[in-house]
Amino acid sequence: MNRRRRREQGQVAVYAILLFPVLTLVLALVLAVGSVESLRTRIGAQVDMAALTATQALDLSALSRGEQPRLIESQAEALAREYLARNLAATTDLLAASPSDIASGAEIVVTNERGIDPLTGAPIDAPTVSIRVSVPARIPLLGLAGLAPTVAITITGSAAART
Repeated sequence: MNRRRRREQGQVAVYAILLFPVLTLVLALVLAVGSVESLRTRIGAQVDMAALTATQALDLSALSRGEQPRLIESQAEALAREYLARNLAATTDLLAASPSDIASGAEIVVTNERGIDPLTGAPIDAPTVSIRVSVPARIPLLGLAGLAPTVAITITGSAAART
């Protein structure tokens, strides 16, 4: 019996040495996925707010004549890009590109007619601003797992002008 125990001595240390890196890797992946989801949620809110801000570019002269609300497309697009860049600046420590570059590369569609939103596929019944943006984000914990530490997060959002 003593001989058997002597052969088993140290096995816990071997298991600990073998399992520690695996458990550390799993923990790093869990934290990385949490970071990506947190950033995705934050960017989604920023895209939605940029679209909502852009809906303020209403054609006031058309409204004063009693016409249906319309957006001034160039103003709505400029507002969306400006607001998106300003809000992305709050997360520059996690971005792999400058906020202005990301905002200038965003796909922005301003629609004044009823139909189907080309970016979201949702029905449109009011003037709408839709934004699709791909944000390169740095997630350092992915490097611990041997993965590329930069991921592209693509978000689509839209808002309709209501009067």
